[in-house]
Amino acid sequence: MNILVHDKNGETTQALRSFIKNQIKKIEKLGVPIRQVRVFLENISRKDSDPSRASVIVDVDIDGKKKVSVKSRAHDLYQAVADVSQDVIRQVRKKKEKDLTKLRKRQRNLVKEMEE
Repeated sequence: MNILVHDKNGETTQALRSFIKNQIKKIEKLGVPIRQVRVFLENISRKDSDPSRASVIVDVDIDGKKKVSVKSRAHDLYQAVADVSQDVIRQVRKKKEKDLTKLRKRQRNLVKEMEE
């Protein structure tokens, strides 16, 4: 799995990159073949009390021409990354379960056809 981190406003610290990679690697536990993950960071310089000043977008390319894209906003970049990683895991799990359900349905139909 290839993880690319892009920051709109400047350079990303090594600690933030490490945190992002640790959060994104949780997707591998699902057993879904992932080609590439792109993370786009944006920290908007507004008031410190603004609850949506950090924005994170994650695009996950799954084998089989499937793509999952999730966006999150939070007060802190770390919180936005944590939120978006949970959402990505949820979406990838949803795609995986949907594919498994379709596969099982096809297998049942094939068995029925063979019995007839």
